[in-house]
Amino acid sequence: RRSAKSEDVAMESQRRHRRCAWAAAASAVAASTGTWHFVPSPRGPVPSRPSAVKVQPRTTLKILRQPSSESKSCPLNEGLKDLSGQVPVVLLGCFMTGCCMACETFLQHHASFGEDLFLGVVVMVTGYCLSEMASMQMHCAHWEARLHTGCNALATVLSLYGLLLERLTRESPGLWWGILVPLLYLVSNFTMGRLMAMYRGPKAYSHLFDLGQSFTLSFQGIHCLAWSSIYPELYWLSLPFWYWSLKKLVETVTYLPELFGSQQREHRSGEAFGSFGLGLDVMTLGFTLVNFAAAIADNAYMGTYTIRGPEDFFTVSRSLAGSEGWGSDHLRLALVKPAVGSLVVSMAVFLGTLVSRRRLSLEVGVPISVLLSSIGPWLVFFWHRLIDPTEPWLPEFMGSSWGPSPLLQLFAQ
Repeated sequence: RRSAKSEDVAMESQRRHRRCAWAAAASAVAASTGTWHFVPSPRGPVPSRPSAVKVQPRTTLKILRQPSSESKSCPLNEGLKDLSGQVPVVLLGCFMTGCCMACETFLQHHASFGEDLFLGVVVMVTGYCLSEMASMQMHCAHWEARLHTGCNALATVLSLYGLLLERLTRESPGLWWGILVPLLYLVSNFTMGRLMAMYRGPKAYSHLFDLGQSFTLSFQGIHCLAWSSIYPELYWLSLPFWYWSLKKLVETVTYLPELFGSQQREHRSGEAFGSFGLGLDVMTLGFTLVNFAAAIADNAYMGTYTIRGPEDFFTVSRSLAGSEGWGSDHLRLALVKPAVGSLVVSMAVFLGTLVSRRRLSLEVGVPISVLLSSIGPWLVFFWHRLIDPTEPWLPEFMGSSWGPSPLLQLFAQ
């Protein structure tokens, strides 16, 4: 019996050793293949069949995040990385190149310090006014007021473009520019009635706004006059603007009695508007006399053109265009003058609006507005003298041929 029991114990120990060996072998296989099987412990129950559900292998996320040095990166990604690092450098290079080209062009077409000073002031004031137009809230939501504001802004931008094109390249804008500029100024001035009806400032200031409107509208007739050197048919289109040319002369004359009558009045709004335009102070009187002289000069200019016609009116100017150098092209400069004159007057009126709404101080707004609206049109009128002092002051008044013009020919028939 003892020998039989010892044999049973030996067989049992052998079975246990086999089970341990099988369990170790199964663990090694599962670790290598990623498939797990149930293996009973030495004392566990009888093993069942392997499970059909497979356990997912170990993730390789860490391996993907940290690639080995042997793995190759995508050429497209590497190119984008290099390009992203070079974008600021490329933009900076383009900006510097553009600045250098602009400076070279600016110096190449430099004529005089006076011209650069005047045009620089106009550009800075225009930039300031455009920023105020973008940020200022409208008190009138009517479509006419919105149309007036939009057309005024577009006309300002186009006039500024013509100014810069003339100064930087000494070239005149194209035909579409010549058509759009007067149309925008006309629509802008004809749709300002709603805003003027809401104006509650001194009556004298309302008179100044009307005077600025008449000057701007008459400049559109001079614009058609200037472009008739290329398209003579525009002679007939410039004649209706005689109305505003005479209107600004009448408004300047009638403004003087109003100044004498307001000399003894009490200026209730003097703190908000100052004394300019409300009495016979030196600045107001000088402003009125200068604008009166400008109205006489513009009417003389229109009268000479109406009598002589486009052919004889530009005879001397065409002779100047045939000389050497870009500074002698009087006809080219005449195409831009009316738009710049309209820009100067419009910005002066807008500065007055900013002062009335207390968005600009009196000490800054009133002097700049007075200088732009009184001296500015004269500087534009004699702009050609700032470029070439040897040119005649008024070549359109020179020449021996005085017509008959198309209008006089029509009356003769």
